[in-house]
Amino acid sequence: MLFFLIGYMGSGKSTAGKKLAKLLDYGFADLDDHIEKRSGRRIADIFAIEGEEEFRRLERLYLEKLCKLDNQVIATGGGTACFGKNIELMKSSGRVIYIKLSAAALAKRLSQSTNNRPLLKNTSNKSLENFIEEHLAQREKFYTQADLIVNGINLDIKELAQQINSTQ
Repeated sequence: MLFFLIGYMGSGKSTAGKKLAKLLDYGFADLDDHIEKRSGRRIADIFAIEGEEEFRRLERLYLEKLCKLDNQVIATGGGTACFGKNIELMKSSGRVIYIKLSAAALAKRLSQSTNNRPLLKNTSNKSLENFIEEHLAQREKFYTQADLIVNGINLDIKELAQQINSTQ
């Protein structure tokens, strides 16, 4: 079984994914890390040099490869579910879990890391929450197609594992 964690950047997909994988005795893969390791390039560099279109092409390529694995928890990038029918691919390959947070909570989490996030690179902390709110509104229609939606504030991984097991 595959479990895909989706949600906006900063929602805690990687942190929750590692914990969930350990609890389920599954492997863990972070799609962004996987792209960087396999392509030999940092995501920020791919965005800066080759553009978002090339990044999305690589993202789809490596997502397809990860979909061939079994017993994995996969933390996706914030935009993965929103491009190239990736949400359909994930749903047909396993279960999709949306870690949901408000724009205010995300802005608070992301305010210290805007330089490390290509989509936030030119966004000031002052306008960060507005940017996230607008961006989140565009992405929500993809995120809400998840099989399970969980609140990302104080996410209890044991409770999430119980929810997963009770709905299989």
